[in-house]
This record gives sequence, C-alpha cells and structure tokens, in this order.
Amino acid sequence: MKTIVLLRHGETAWNAQGRYQGQTDILLNDAGRRQAKKAALRWRHTEFDAAIVSPLARANETGRIMLGARQLDLGTVDGVKETNGGQWEGLLFTEIAERWPEEHAAFRLPELDSGPVGGETPRQSGTRTASAVLQALDKANVLLVISHGNTLRAAAHLLTGHKDDEYASVPRLENCRAHVLQSNTGEFRTFTLTQTSV
Repeated sequence: MKTIVLLRHGETAWNAQGRYQGQTDILLNDAGRRQAKKAALRWRHTEFDAAIVSPLARANETGRIMLGARQLDLGTVDGVKETNGGQWEGLLFTEIAERWPEEHAAFRLPELDSGPVGGETPRQSGTRTASAVLQALDKANVLLVISHGNTLRAAAHLLTGHKDDEYASVPRLENCRAHVLQSNTGEFRTFTLTQTSV
C-alpha cells in the first residue's frame, strides 16, 4: 500500500487578507504556526518514511513544525512549489475579480486550463507537482508532501484520474488540511482520495 499525505501550509497574513500569494515568499503568521502544531499532533502516529516540501518559507516552516524531533529529512523540492500567480500575485481577490472578471471566474470554477494571467494553469502546476510526488514515492511507502493549496488540489485531481470536467469535485484545502491518497499499486491514476481535518 502506498500512501501520500498532501498537506497545505499554515496560514499567512496574505491568506488572512484574501490576497493571492502564488510563488511570492510569505511567512507563516502566528495562526499558521498554531495550525502547524495542531497538524503535528494530528499526524504524530503516522510513520512517514519520506517528506518533501516546497522551497517557499511558509511551507518549509510548516514542515519543520510538523516533523519536530522526528529523525526524518525534509527534502526541498522545486517541483512542488505553488502555482505561479503571474500578474495576480500580491493582489486581493476582489481586485483580481474587478480587473480580470472572466479569467477570475474561470479560475474559481475551477477549470484545469484557466489560471492566473501571466502565470501557470492548474494543469501545468499540478502536472509538475504530481511528477515530483511520484518520483519521491519511488523510495517511500508513506510520503508527506508539504506544499500549497492550488497546486496540491490540481495534483490530487491528476493523481486520482478524475476527468477534466470533474476538477471542481476535488475539495479546496484549507490551511494545514490534507488530501490523503492511497493506492495498492502506487501507479499513476490509481489513488483514491480522502480529505482530513487538522
């Protein structure tokens, strides 16, 4: 049995403000650190044999808090970085909706091929994240991935073999929530998906 825990980082000030982060490197806020500590408790009995993390600080700090004193390396992997937000990074979602109403509406539906203006689509970021996850899974049976909401949602969709028009059925991840994927074979498109609370 192969298990992947796709965990979103804790809250940041930009999350709390409703501001699009993308690949802008924003730190956790105090609420995010508390969420990461709760997540560490939630997963304390799970014996991960590998862990990878986005290079962005909010994911990295979440990962360090999650793993605590465990004797497990936290490998930084560029492939699981958040979706590039292009011209939307740093803007409030209300500002994005005003400036790019059609693009924003398509992104929020969501659609796999509708992403931030000048950035990546969910299909693009989800494909690179899924690829990095599967590569790490070659050497693990229980893998922890600490990354970001948009790219993890898209990767979960692709790894579970949903049809394109079913993308909206994959739940959005709240901060420090996880999608758990399990497979008897570990092969692409054979995972089943559940979402956990903190």
